[in-house]
Amino acid sequence: MASVDPRAYSEFPLDAPHPLPFVSRKALRRVKNPLPAPANCRYCGPRTPVFIGHHAEVYNGRSYGEWPYVYLCESCGAYVGLHPFTDIPLGTLADAQLRDARKKHKTVFHEVMQVAGMDRRQAYRWLAGELGIQVGACHWGWFEIEDCVKAGAICQARLEELSYGCC
Repeated sequence: MASVDPRAYSEFPLDAPHPLPFVSRKALRRVKNPLPAPANCRYCGPRTPVFIGHHAEVYNGRSYGEWPYVYLCESCGAYVGLHPFTDIPLGTLADAQLRDARKKHKTVFHEVMQVAGMDRRQAYRWLAGELGIQVGACHWGWFEIEDCVKAGAICQARLEELSYGCC
């Protein structure tokens, strides 16, 4: 069963953490199974705090999307984006190696989606079944490197099946 951030239905005013201009209740309701915001860097340890920064700090001065914010470790540079108009992380804090693994293997997943004619929901349902995990836990932003490699191999095998017309 999917959960929603309880602040989405709170009667109290929402305090947006600095530097966010606001946090939207409607946007909070859209995020199913939200992860908690990282307080400390998982790579540097419990004494290294994570803060909300702007895309410009990690993307060479550029900003992407309508909600250009990330949780960022100033020490090692690990980061994760935020769901639009919320302070909820899109996944877990990731260093360069993990971000690269997520991007690389998710690309194959998108190819399978396209070739198989699946929408996003169908594709995640299929991948969760192949991985033997709950659909609610099947998020590239939640995967570790090993998960990315396993999911990528499953996607590559399926892409090959689809390309050669078998199965």
